[in-house]
Amino acid sequence: MTVVYPAVFTPLKEGGYMVYLPDWENNTQGEDLADAIAMARDAIGILCIVREEDGEPLPTPSLSIQHEAGEIVSFVDVDLTAYRRSLEKSSQSVSA
Repeated sequence: MTVVYPAVFTPLKEGGYMVYLPDWENNTQGEDLADAIAMARDAIGILCIVREEDGEPLPTPSLSIQHEAGEIVSFVDVDLTAYRRSLEKSSQSVSA
């Protein structure tokens, strides 16, 4: 199952981007835009899996996001099946 959620990318003065995930009321950040997108994808993946494991519904993605001038709003997709598989692989390699 693939999910898609909006993310607001705010350029930081010291470099990199702060990422706000409004549907999750969660923040992350990255060293550059590509890293910030990867971190957003990781955060969404973790949040979704935790909700699923707790039997809670996932939030409905917002389609309209308020943001400030200079911020970038984009949608970030996560293939939860592949993400869960990657977590299982990394936990197996740690325990080996």
